[in-house]
Amino acid sequence: MNNQLVLNSLKIYTHSGKVAYYEKFKKGVNIIRGENSSGKSTISHFIFYVLGGSFTNWVEEALECETVLAEVNLNGLIATIKREVSQSPNQPMYIYWGELNDAIKVTEPGQWTKYPYSTTTNKKSYSNLLFESLNLPIVYGDANITMHQILRLLYVDQDSPTNSLFLYEQFDSSLTRKTIAELLLGIYNEELYSNRLSKKDTLKKIEILESEIKGMKRLSDNPLLLQPSHLLTTIENLRINKDEIGLQIENYKSNKKRVVYTKNTKLEFQKLQKVALALRVSSEKQADEIFTLDYEIQDTTFFLEMLEGKIKSIKNSLKTKEGLREIPLSFCPECLSTLEKAKEGDCNLCKQPIETKEATTALSKMQQEISFQIIESKKIRERQKAQLVNLKAKKEKLDSELTSAQRAVNDSMKDVQSVRDEKIDLLLREMGEMDGQILQFSTLLETATKFQQFQEDLITLKTKLKSLNEVIKHQEYAQNELAANTSKKVESFALNLLHEDLNREDGFKEAKSLHIDYGSNSIYVDDKQKRFSASSNFYLKNTVRFALFFASLEIPEMRFPRFILCDNMEDNGIEEIRAKNFQRLIVQKASNYPNESYQIIYTTSYIPEEFNNPNYCVGEFYSNTGNKKTLENIS
Repeated sequence: MNNQLVLNSLKIYTHSGKVAYYEKFKKGVNIIRGENSSGKSTISHFIFYVLGGSFTNWVEEALECETVLAEVNLNGLIATIKREVSQSPNQPMYIYWGELNDAIKVTEPGQWTKYPYSTTTNKKSYSNLLFESLNLPIVYGDANITMHQILRLLYVDQDSPTNSLFLYEQFDSSLTRKTIAELLLGIYNEELYSNRLSKKDTLKKIEILESEIKGMKRLSDNPLLLQPSHLLTTIENLRINKDEIGLQIENYKSNKKRVVYTKNTKLEFQKLQKVALALRVSSEKQADEIFTLDYEIQDTTFFLEMLEGKIKSIKNSLKTKEGLREIPLSFCPECLSTLEKAKEGDCNLCKQPIETKEATTALSKMQQEISFQIIESKKIRERQKAQLVNLKAKKEKLDSELTSAQRAVNDSMKDVQSVRDEKIDLLLREMGEMDGQILQFSTLLETATKFQQFQEDLITLKTKLKSLNEVIKHQEYAQNELAANTSKKVESFALNLLHEDLNREDGFKEAKSLHIDYGSNSIYVDDKQKRFSASSNFYLKNTVRFALFFASLEIPEMRFPRFILCDNMEDNGIEEIRAKNFQRLIVQKASNYPNESYQIIYTTSYIPEEFNNPNYCVGEFYSNTGNKKTLENIS
């Protein structure tokens, strides 16, 4: 997986348009050093904020700044992100796909895309976009994980309590912390997460259907009245009986004088014919709507399959490009002669510059837009399917009413007798009662058709749920195995850092085990939540945070983006010699990995002499007096 976040440069503007801060950062170790109160923490706050963190507790000097921009590398994609400095929470983010130097020259607003803090019906949030670029699954539901939540384990701040592993929040939950950790540790399987969401959605649909079915059963004392086949048979039998009564009436009339149609008789015939015609038009219209809707559902399904195929093709293209780039060409494929080594960035075969950044960026943007289309198309298809069920039920009722109306028309066209004897009147009343029963059963038929459809849908959903449960069971087993291996590696790094601490805390040197409970925000040394001094608690917290970082450099499955921002290596009374020892441990361990594979940014007032040079440091050594603070051009 090896997803990576890198800060290439940071630029801050004042309200008057002057540059308050501009520095370039590199992969590897970046140290911001200076005296206390020189503004180091302010810069770390700006980095946290521009990367998507929620921050409003600005110092006065920071509030004199208007915007902060950062050029970042998101898994090889170069983007410039911009946010306005504000004391109001949930500020949006502006993104330009390209380098910072090009971004600041842009005059057309359309080249910057604005993304809100939260996702809306018609717009992705900036967290959605950054997650997709960093190959992080988007987590919805009870634990809605944003970029701010991810940064709570990437950023070590000064203000959080020393016993809080995460960046502290007043309204926090165990579920949120656990989800953040699972996501970054790589335990959160995308397919498992998708299946869990599907299971949750399926359970909800089953609950709704069971409620609907239960309600329908409660309203009907006779179960047969919820069977469309029984109702159709009953209606047909009533019509047959009605036809037989009609024949009896005709037999009574056959021995009497035939008369011509009267004015009133013609009006009744016209009325019945008008009703039958209207019902036929409605039935045909309903049939057209069903045909059209069914076609639209098929079209939407085909469109979804096409979009999902495109997503798969784009992902395969990106993986293929990445894979091919790593295959060195040493011999010409035509004549097998040894190839001369090309300049860096050029093709080793044709010696032309390799232009991959724009193509990769375009493919990623296309992937993000297609993902949004898939979500919207699935919603449309669900609405279409629900509408189709209602249309079919109404069509069934209309067809039943049309059959009754047409027979009434046919009956009215028969000979009319001018005199009605007692038996004919009785038979006519019986026919009227049958008409009422046919109408009643036709109404029940609409409900029964829905009931039958609901039962079929329920069986389908329960079959799907059973299958999901089996898949989830196997995926969770694999997840638990991965979690155990990852936790073991993290805790191994943490114990190693504790053992190499100076002799200030006996519990560190003698520690045999270390366990992290992300849900309760706690660290257990030798299976106990021991009481340490404030400085040792601070050291323990930094140790675990860097252990997570170092573990990500060895475990490809982790989604921790190989980036850590630590504000202040010395806090809560920690000694200078102890702080410098910790810095040496961190830099020494980092040197075991290629600089290209990670980025460490930290601030300190106690920098070891061997690190006080441009190979490690960013900017000058800042002072708390005069014009040597981190922010310039501040009144």
